[in-house]
Amino acid sequence: MISAASSWKRLGRRSALRHSAAAVVFLAIAALPALAQPRPGQEPAQRGGQPKQDTPYIIVATFRGDNRELGVEAADEVRKRIASEHSAQELFVVTKHNINATLEASGYRADSALSPNDLMELSKQLHGEYVLDATVSKSGNAVLLEPRILLRTANNTMTQPLPLVNGKDPGDAAKLVEREITEAIKGMAPYKLCVNDLRAQKWDQAAKDAAAGITAYPNSTLSRLCLLSAVTGSKGSPDSVIAVARGILALDSTNVLALSNVFDAFRAKNDTKNALQVGEKLLALDPSNSALRNAVISLDVTENNYEPALHLVDSQLKDNPGDPQLLGTKWKLLLGAGRFKDAIVTGDELAKVDSAQVTVDYYNRMLGAAQQGGDSTSIVRLAVAASQKFPKEISFVNLATQIYFKSGQYPKALESARRAAQIDPKNPAPWQFIVATQNQMHMPADSIVATGQAAVKAGVPADTLAASLMTIASGPLKHAQETSQRSDWLDALKASQTVDAIAPSSQTKFYVGVSAFSIAADATQSVQKLYNNGHPAKGDAPKACEEIKVAEDNFANATINVPAGGKFDPKTAGTIMGNIGQYTAFVSQVKTALHCK
Repeated sequence: MISAASSWKRLGRRSALRHSAAAVVFLAIAALPALAQPRPGQEPAQRGGQPKQDTPYIIVATFRGDNRELGVEAADEVRKRIASEHSAQELFVVTKHNINATLEASGYRADSALSPNDLMELSKQLHGEYVLDATVSKSGNAVLLEPRILLRTANNTMTQPLPLVNGKDPGDAAKLVEREITEAIKGMAPYKLCVNDLRAQKWDQAAKDAAAGITAYPNSTLSRLCLLSAVTGSKGSPDSVIAVARGILALDSTNVLALSNVFDAFRAKNDTKNALQVGEKLLALDPSNSALRNAVISLDVTENNYEPALHLVDSQLKDNPGDPQLLGTKWKLLLGAGRFKDAIVTGDELAKVDSAQVTVDYYNRMLGAAQQGGDSTSIVRLAVAASQKFPKEISFVNLATQIYFKSGQYPKALESARRAAQIDPKNPAPWQFIVATQNQMHMPADSIVATGQAAVKAGVPADTLAASLMTIASGPLKHAQETSQRSDWLDALKASQTVDAIAPSSQTKFYVGVSAFSIAADATQSVQKLYNNGHPAKGDAPKACEEIKVAEDNFANATINVPAGGKFDPKTAGTIMGNIGQYTAFVSQVKTALHCK
């Protein structure tokens, strides 16, 4: 068929072609009568005289197929056959002369095989109510015709498929096609009544008219489509919709309207498996339908069919590379399928083509993919980027802090943690990182204590800081255990009491008690040496009394804190409390003997 651009060139100064979104609109020639009669030698006039005002017109133009001559000949034979079997007042056949004249005036060849949309535009110009659309081919010596009637209802083109015709020649095929057309037209009157009732929302009457149309022409897809509209219009059940639609599909397996209604009905029933089967058929017929594509993908996800959904999206991306919506869908499918490495690659591509997609949720999903995929490089990259793009999103700042801390970048970790604490002062995580980082950087205990005090003042529950602050106490305690030096136990006691003052717990109480007991035990041993079985050396008695004072004070401290921390280490706590009884008895005896004040 000649392109619209070529048509314009051929028309020159004649009236211009109009255009529609679907097809070329044909030009009506003012000088050409709508019912121009054939000249002598052309076509015989159809019997019955002139058509009435309400007589339907039928247009039969060149059929489509590989053989143009066969398309012309078969159409001519069908046109002649219909004209011979029907009077002009019953069914008027638009003449070949009028068809050719209109085509040529619009810049087309007279023997052009038009698309269905262009045929409908031609029918507007020639007042055609029915259009015979057909493809023709040869199989050996036989002529095969696949005919269907097209007609316009409101702004829609409706299709009535006719049975496949197999004739020994074009004339024989035309005879068979005419019979099918005659049968199909029997159902048109009740079908039109049904359409009128639909417009008036008379659903029950429309269903009756549709039933009459099916009775008049059992193979009527048109009346069944009207019945389907009546069922859906009256809010019929999904099963009733499916039943009617299947009757249509039995006659026309590619009927988009019937398939669409079945698709919706299965989804309404939550029958995902059957809905998917129908949806895939629909998508094959209408691959550019993005809403349908998304619906099918959603069903695939429901069924955990990620790979078919990904294949569907990839096929669309071939024609639309870099499409943000398609990339976003693919990214989410890859995440759902657990293909985390591919998801990160696609997510990076999505961010490049559409920065609006780079949201907090985007980074959360990307970071989740990197973490589940064990991709430490991407975790670092994404966490830093996320904390920079969303500086007030504390989860990203905390993650960046954690990454800096684990990689030993303590100054950056400290800076990041302090920023997080400013964002959400009551959140324990930033303060915990600050304490841990200060400890790793060997900052003075006073600095760490100040951090703990500031956290508690900001509203952080003290118990959430205990674990982080325990590093202040656990280090000195461990060192004292290794050296057994009283000075080291004194450091451990001070550190433990500091932590206990900020974030008391059974562990801090236990550490205080153990440290105090160890100091008291060391002082008791010193007393024992100085006492020398009741005969202290000259000048040792005052020193022994001083050690007794140290022992008594620390045993008292241990007596309070060891039971309070017993939950942390019940066995050790029990042993210490047993020893305290023995030690204090000895200390009291020596104190009396030496008359210590």
